[in-house]
Order: sequence, then C-alpha cells, then structure tokens
Amino acid sequence: MIRRTFNLQRCSRSLLQRKQNRFVSVTSGAPLQVNAGSPSTPSISSPKLYDPYTNRPFSTQLTKALDELIAERARQPQTSVSLQALMRTGRGEYLHRTFGEETREKHAATDLVLIQVASFLRHELPIRLAHRIQDLQSMRVLSEMSSIQGVAELYKTSFQELVDCPPRIETTQQEQLFAQVVQNIYERHSKVLVQMARGAYEFRTAMRAQRQSDELQMETNAFLDRFYLCRIGIRVLIGQYLALRQPPVPNYIGIICSATSPYEIVKRAIDDAAFMCTRKYGEAPDVIMSGRLDLTFPYVPTHLHYIMLELLKNSMRATVEWHGVECEDFPPIKVVIADGDENEDVVIKVSDEGGGISRSNMKKIWSYLFTTADPGIQEGMVGGGSGDNVDHGIDAPLAGLGYGLPISRSYCRYFGGDISVMSMEGYGTDAFVYLARLGNMKEPLPI
Repeated sequence: MIRRTFNLQRCSRSLLQRKQNRFVSVTSGAPLQVNAGSPSTPSISSPKLYDPYTNRPFSTQLTKALDELIAERARQPQTSVSLQALMRTGRGEYLHRTFGEETREKHAATDLVLIQVASFLRHELPIRLAHRIQDLQSMRVLSEMSSIQGVAELYKTSFQELVDCPPRIETTQQEQLFAQVVQNIYERHSKVLVQMARGAYEFRTAMRAQRQSDELQMETNAFLDRFYLCRIGIRVLIGQYLALRQPPVPNYIGIICSATSPYEIVKRAIDDAAFMCTRKYGEAPDVIMSGRLDLTFPYVPTHLHYIMLELLKNSMRATVEWHGVECEDFPPIKVVIADGDENEDVVIKVSDEGGGISRSNMKKIWSYLFTTADPGIQEGMVGGGSGDNVDHGIDAPLAGLGYGLPISRSYCRYFGGDISVMSMEGYGTDAFVYLARLGNMKEPLPI
C-alpha cells in the first residue's frame, strides 16, 4: 500500500496565497496521512464540499480559494484528441516528443508511455472538470436541483484530488500514485449519468409546477448535450489510461480495438435487446443482418455496443407494441452494415416496422426531457438505491429515462460520427449510425 504525507502548515500557506499551481488538502492538527488508494469520499448528493481525504467539510475560506482555482483553470482551453492520437500515443509513437533518446534507451517503452499519458491527464483533467463545474453552476433552474448540486460537488472533489497531485509526473512511483487517484475518480463518477437523470426528473417536476418557457427547456437540453459529450471525453481519457496499465490484449490499444467488428458487436447487442424484450413481453422480433459482415475498423467496442443496444431495444419495443403481444409472426428488424474503401464513414442502418414516430415527436426524441416510459418506471429508476448504474445494462427497463438516443448520438459525435432517424408514421422507422472510419476527427469539445 502506497501512502502520501503532507505538511499542513506548508499546505495552508500555499492554498491561501493561491500562487502555487496546485491545491492541497487542509485540516487542523498533525501532518495528514493520506491513503491514495482508497480515499474516503462523500455521497454524490452531499450538499457541502468535503475534503476527500478526511471526509470533513472545508471551511468557507478554503472553499472560496478552491472556487477561485476552478475559475482559473476554466479560463484555460481544453485539448481535443482523436482516436488516432489515442492509438498512436498508446503504441509509443509520440515518446520522442517528451523524452530524449538517452531516457528512451534506459527505460521500458511501456513505463514511458504511462508517464507520458499520466502527465497529459494531470494537466488536462482539472481543466475539463473546471469547465463542467462552472457550466453546472451557471444553468438557470437546473442548478437549483439538489441532484445537480451533488454532481457539481462531486466534480469539485475530483478536481481537488487531481490538483493535489504533483504538477509534474516524472517517475514510475509518481505515475502509480496518480493512477490510484484517477481510478478512484473513474469509479466514483460511474453514477453521474443516473444522478443527472435525477436532476432532469426534478427539473421536469419544477417546470410543470412553475410553467417555465420552452426557451429554458431548449437551453437545458443544450447544456445536457454539452455535459454528456464532455463526460464521455473525460471517461475515454481515463479509461484509455487505466486500460494501458493492464496486461496487453490482442488487437487492443487501451480501450480501442484496432479490429472492431460491427457484425460481432451487433450480434451481442441483438442478444441483449432480445433478452430485455422477452423479459418484458414474452417474445422478441427476429433480426436480419446483411452487408459488410466481414468489416473491421478501429473503434471503441463498448461505445458501439451501447449505441446498437439502444437502437435495437427501441425497435423491438416498437415492433411488439405496434403489432401486439398476441402477434404470432412479428416483421423482422433489419440491420445493414455498409462500407467501401473510399467511404468517409462506416454506416449501420436499423430498420423496423414498429409503427413509426409522429412528426410532432421527431424533435423530442433527441431531448433529455422527453421519454415515452411509464412515469412509475422513471420514478423508480431515479429513486436511488441499487439502480444507480441500471441504465447501462440488460437489467434496465426496455424504456427508461429517455436518455438512450441523445447519449447514443453523443457517443457517435465524440469521434466525428452522428445518428439520424427517419420515420414513417403508421409504418416504421429507419435509424442510421455514422461512424468515422479513419479516426482522425478530434473531440468536438464545447467551450
């Protein structure tokens, strides 16, 4: 177990002056012993900002100092990365930009790659978190929701942990300490999606009570789009780094598979969606696949699985409900995978005969504030308890928070792709997934 020790008097002076490029945990008493591997952290819905190492609330003076440091980092630009850049960094192709020839000869390339990536995250993650904290706190009405305030405080805690790390990571031991901090942040933030959904649920309730304007709803939806796109970016950067620290897996560089097979991913998504549909209705429509079933290209398989599962479970639900549970022969859902050597994108089409979507509802399908799920299901999913991660797996209801489609589009857009939906009311719906095949598009990070 690796531990860190801080001198309180030195840390207090550094924090209050705010002239050092780091923020340090401060309490009263003897020097603070910190277990970097398992810091005590507050609940995500905590109304106060807590010291992540002691679980005690910060003083007003220290909270103000932290807010000023967050504002300082939020004024710095974020650095966009591409799928290709993540892969090339993971292969060590950029080591010459950070380390001299003598250093590269003396140390294992794997260790240098981890130090290089950790150094980038030490600089980049506080900036990204600071942008999101300010965005969370600036939203009208939504920022007043207790769940949203809890997420903002969680981000502040993570920000404080990161800037508490050494500003320069130059040794393997420093990299190992940093990895433990980042691992804790990654796990702690896994509940943010449903926590934000609770905030949106609270927001919808407040909207109905106060009869707020459509303009506020559009502003809130745009904010949620920004937030989730940036959250995907943060989790990709951390997930890639942590995966690089694991034993190598064939065809993988971190979380990126250099030979991702859409056919294999869709097959798994079909099985999962059919399981969920059968659990709900007792039956599930068949799915027919055609096109480039032999295609492989570099991508993040977990992202593609999330997207395809969302589209397929929507199509299965629509098909069963449109034709009725008593139907003995549901029309099949069709999946077509298209690609060519000169194509800009890999395109996957999902077609169903599930009755389609009315024209008045087409714009709403991309809203985080719209869902066709039963209100009782929504309330149960945002009610807390063991369902904190329920929206990501097969344990989720077939129709839940209404986040599936807009978040799937954010996953596509993160690496330069997109999703479009065309529907014929009274017949069915076609969904098109566009995935940038070259992986050279940078993250579309909002300001």
